[in-house]
Amino acid sequence: MSEKLTGKWAVYAGLEKIGHISTVDEDGTPHTTPVFYAMLDGEIYFGTQKPRRKFRNIERNPRVCFSIDTPVSPYKGMTIQGMAEIVEDDATHEKFREALMYRYYGHPDSPGWQYIQSLGQSALVKINASRIFTWDFSGD
Repeated sequence: MSEKLTGKWAVYAGLEKIGHISTVDEDGTPHTTPVFYAMLDGEIYFGTQKPRRKFRNIERNPRVCFSIDTPVSPYKGMTIQGMAEIVEDDATHEKFREALMYRYYGHPDSPGWQYIQSLGQSALVKINASRIFTWDFSGD
């Protein structure tokens, strides 16, 4: 069973906008890229196009590491280690797309959202967290 984000760290993940997903290339080299993400029921999901390197890496080796951090004081962040799962369920995919649209673009008529829609159906990836590490230098 995967760990879920709760409490102040679920709020933190909901407020930050950019995450970084690390996958493993065929030769074992780490590959890290920024991603838009949404949290559904305490778990991190992100979308990607199937031809992308991160998707191909996940198909071959589902081990991933996901991080979110605040690059300005007070510094805080989290790292999630786990296994990526390619989600095929249409209802979950639709829930994710709606959450992503409102989170990043505000409304369905946004030019940015229209561009994302023009890319076609993306693959949905869920991170099944096995370990969650957090840091917070704000003193809270």
